[in-house]
Amino acid sequence: MATKLIGLKIRNLRMQAGLAQGTLAQRTGISPSYLNLIERNRRPAPTALLDRIAAELAVDRAQLDGEAERRLADEVREVSAELAASEKLPDLAPAEQFVGHHPGWAALLLRVYRSYQDRDAAVLALADRLEHDPFLRDSVHQMLTQVTSIRSAAEIVHADDTLDAADSRRFLKIVADDSARLSQTARALAGFFDSAQTRVRAATPTEKVDALIVESQNYFPELEDYADAARAAGDAGRVLYSPPVFDAAGDPADDPTGSEDPPSPFERLRTRARQGAADEVAAILARHEGFEQDDAACRLATEALFAYAAAAMLMPYEPFLTAAERHRYDPDRLARLFGVSYEQAAHRLTTLRRPGREGVRFAFMRADPSGYISKRLPLPRLPLPRYGSACPLWVIYGAFQTPGMTARAYGALTSGDDFLFFARAVEKQPATAGGTRHLMSIMLACTADDASRVAAGDGIERRAGTVPVGTTCRLCVREACRQRQEPPLVA
Repeated sequence: MATKLIGLKIRNLRMQAGLAQGTLAQRTGISPSYLNLIERNRRPAPTALLDRIAAELAVDRAQLDGEAERRLADEVREVSAELAASEKLPDLAPAEQFVGHHPGWAALLLRVYRSYQDRDAAVLALADRLEHDPFLRDSVHQMLTQVTSIRSAAEIVHADDTLDAADSRRFLKIVADDSARLSQTARALAGFFDSAQTRVRAATPTEKVDALIVESQNYFPELEDYADAARAAGDAGRVLYSPPVFDAAGDPADDPTGSEDPPSPFERLRTRARQGAADEVAAILARHEGFEQDDAACRLATEALFAYAAAAMLMPYEPFLTAAERHRYDPDRLARLFGVSYEQAAHRLTTLRRPGREGVRFAFMRADPSGYISKRLPLPRLPLPRYGSACPLWVIYGAFQTPGMTARAYGALTSGDDFLFFARAVEKQPATAGGTRHLMSIMLACTADDASRVAAGDGIERRAGTVPVGTTCRLCVREACRQRQEPPLVA
């Protein structure tokens, strides 16, 4: 539990309530000195004590846990690491202290930084487009050729008084014709820059979807209820096992999606969810800020939620949780049992957060061989990078060395927290002739205390199998690490 954030929050809420330190200590059954140590982050606050403090401050205990602020502090720390890589920063207060005292300013800082990233990405993309796009290259070349021709013909007409009328008309025609062509090229170029082709997709919509998933702990009860109702009504079964359709000649009818391959069960159910779960998805988005005025974020979130509903129909919550407990959260076994892919089973494991029926809590991360992270769901004490690659010692990267096999290890962060990491590189699409394999690495992570419930932890001796790891190089203080790529931000 993030005691730095908890202590600051207790102090701020106590002062807002107008309570003296001694008064709150007396009401919660502890000494003023003990409360003072808690507020100064010198002592942890046990769960039972947090419940009493929350009751006296008239707030929900979740407000004191500090998980949202902890995520905010992790992101602020990442931003400072990114900025420190390009310029010398002054000595900064710890991120937890900044967030604890000024959560609004911290959130604003992140919004400003994301906006800066968005503009920076747009500039880089357009610069690359200007340098490499064949249309732009050819257009500029045509314009230079036409301008040169116009100038040459105009200089001849202007400078040579001996030209007869026929030659003058010929050169003036060259000027007129090339001017017309120049105008056409300029209009085409202006149309190119005004078209949607040159728009750069912002990073912000993806981050808004990430925030929605993290804040909801990747659990959406409305979609679970929809999936249960669809299965009870037989809708999911009819979609999955509908008979093939033939045309008048007796041949299989064309797939309406235009694909040569028939849609997978998952895609069929996602299509069904688009038709049947639209109201549930709209209600979820209405409860979260940032989607009303952002069409791109709304589209991304909507498709992610329809995918969630499809997964819930394929892997119903209660049967899946029961099977997960029986098979000790083994994505391989679960994928075979429910007829889904390894990634789909692994992702479904992260959604088992129904109150009173929770499964093991997992972090989830997906990356390609370049290190680009396309999906991320952190744990409270395991922040996942947003602005760069993760620690190279994480098994998510080692899994690429043995595709199809599970790489696993315990990892000890510099914070003192231990986690079990396990990952597998899976082939997203079959390789074409002469093409490269399209591999993605799927990683799950849970706390070391939960590892005994997880099959991936079997056979690893925790003490001998623990690897000292960080989150990213810039936030890791292990100076002697042989895998270090960049200097640390802090000593």
